[in-house]
Amino acid sequence: MATAAGDFHAFRLDLTEAVLTAVEGDELVITRWRPGEDVKAFRRG
Repeated sequence: MATAAGDFHAFRLDLTEAVLTAVEGDELVITRWRPGEDVKAFRRG
């Protein structure tokens, strides 16, 4: 679907944390990122 030039919405996103939760085998894996920190993964079995 094509849109006319200038037909868009702009917004600002101020993230303080991003989290991804997944199941790997029989473990719950929680991966977290925060600005200025390394990505950390936590595993719960």
